[in-house]
Amino acid sequence: IISPKMTAVQSIGEDFYTQSFLYTLSQLEKLKQQGHQIEMDNCGVLQLAHNAREEKRWHALKKRQFSSQFIQLLDEHETQQIAGIKLHTDQAYKSCYFPSGGWIQPASFVKALSSHSNCNIITETTALKLSKKSHLWHIYNKENQCIGQAEVVIVANGKDLFQFKQTAFLAGLPIAGQTTTAVSSAYSRQLNTVIGHQGYLTPALPASASSQAAPEPTTYQKHIFGATYERNQSKPTLSDASNQENINCLKHYLPEFTKSLSDFSSAHIAVRMTTPDRFPYAGAIPDLNFYKENYSDLHQGKQWKQYPPAQYQTGLFVLGGLGSRGLITSGFCAKALCNLLENQLKSDQTMQTLINTHPARFIIKKLKRNQLIDSVI
Repeated sequence: IISPKMTAVQSIGEDFYTQSFLYTLSQLEKLKQQGHQIEMDNCGVLQLAHNAREEKRWHALKKRQFSSQFIQLLDEHETQQIAGIKLHTDQAYKSCYFPSGGWIQPASFVKALSSHSNCNIITETTALKLSKKSHLWHIYNKENQCIGQAEVVIVANGKDLFQFKQTAFLAGLPIAGQTTTAVSSAYSRQLNTVIGHQGYLTPALPASASSQAAPEPTTYQKHIFGATYERNQSKPTLSDASNQENINCLKHYLPEFTKSLSDFSSAHIAVRMTTPDRFPYAGAIPDLNFYKENYSDLHQGKQWKQYPPAQYQTGLFVLGGLGSRGLITSGFCAKALCNLLENQLKSDQTMQTLINTHPARFIIKKLKRNQLIDSVI
């Protein structure tokens, strides 16, 4: 789902997700102009004010001045009009409406990005170890064979973020998410937009957009909804229990809609790696031994003390911990990381992004609390 994340009052988090959202929309438009076929629809996203907290957020956002092209604060009648269906028999929802949001088939997005002439993709192999020799990083597979070497390496391996000794200290939590599909009905196909509540729901999609299997006739349409939020699950499997959790959630917020659906089945399960503060990692990987040696007395609060500039593992960077909104934040963070690599840090926006996503931020917090940190060998 392509949508930002709003907070009741303006915040660093809101700014980050708004900028990421707008960057992704621009990126997708450029790719389409270049002739790439991306399965997506800017059908809009309705984020329902489905509980007291969301209702409070809705009223706070209503008082702020936003462009109607970005967000519209809709009352109950307007929400139903945009949705195209009655959402709940006994309850009417206000909503935050993002008219330029929508859904995307991620594989088609990845295909468009990776088809660039500068990309050389190696498949059916595993990178398990990094080792620095002279000025080059060497990457080794499970047979301990060198499969590549480069002056600059960016670790961007999703749920396997901690598998290298150089990144093992990063704070993060693997969270599994399973989605469910259901065959659409004449009633459900009237839904015009993506719906966000405790989870999310797509309008009826062509089968090719909801499955990796061979395309079915576009008249055979499905909805995708979910997703579960299962902590500390690094190797999840599809389950009927997770499907039922998704169905129960959808039924709670959209009972009439759920009743009209049929043939519920598992869609997809994957792990999103998230961080304690929900900001991703984008930047140089710290030299942990240097931090431990030179900043060990931060907890003493010696404001007069002059500390040496931080040191990093030369040529080694990370882009990870993207969480459940990684589809919109990955490109924006990658751009900031490119600016860092090219020493193009003129933008305040880029600088703020790199501060928010700095890979050493949790090390500093630990040192300020006088907590021990492990060294990298």
